[in-house]
Amino acid sequence: MRIWLPTLSVVAVTVLLAWWFFASVGTLDGYPGDSGLCPASNIPPQWPDWIPA
Repeated sequence: MRIWLPTLSVVAVTVLLAWWFFASVGTLDGYPGDSGLCPASNIPPQWPDWIPA
C-alpha cells in the first residue's frame, strides 16, 4: 500500500502540469496540426462544459 501514494502523487502532478501547459499554450497559430476548425477561443465546439479549458 505504501507504493500507491507516491505513484498516485507523481501521476496527479504530471496530469495537472500537462493540463496547465495545454490550457495556457493551446494550439499555436500556424501549427501544422491546427485544422482551423476551432473558433478564436481555440476551444472546439464539441468540448464538454464540465471540463475546464
